[in-house]
Amino acid sequence: MNSLQKTVLTALFISAYFFGFSQTASSSGVEIANDHSALVHVYGQDWVEQNPTLVHAFENCRQNRISFTSIPLTDSDKYPLLSSFPLLTKRNPNVTGANFGNFDPATFNPFTYTIDFFSSVVQAIRIDGTEWVMIISPEKH
Repeated sequence: MNSLQKTVLTALFISAYFFGFSQTASSSGVEIANDHSALVHVYGQDWVEQNPTLVHAFENCRQNRISFTSIPLTDSDKYPLLSSFPLLTKRNPNVTGANFGNFDPATFNPFTYTIDFFSSVVQAIRIDGTEWVMIISPEKH
């Protein structure tokens, strides 16, 4: 485990210990229809049809490795902000980011952002101006 992994995990455990996880949400209850439509929105129907292996990998990521937890926002917050990740608008210029003022993990499409969903380290990303933190766990091999 490298120092970045240790730092992220330590921050998560400290936050959980001192503040408690007041709310957690799995991304499996997605209300934007389903993972398939989330990918079609970002990449287009043709790409989804031509890349079944990648579609399966993204769907697995969304269902099993992305979760949301509520961690109070502090002045010394160390999590990178979601807005620091560029929107993925190459295939669909109409892609929009999260509604930070009314963020709902159940309807959020994380694939609209250029995030490394297949990283080998745990990632924790603060949803701007909220108590929500998106946790992306690495794939287990």
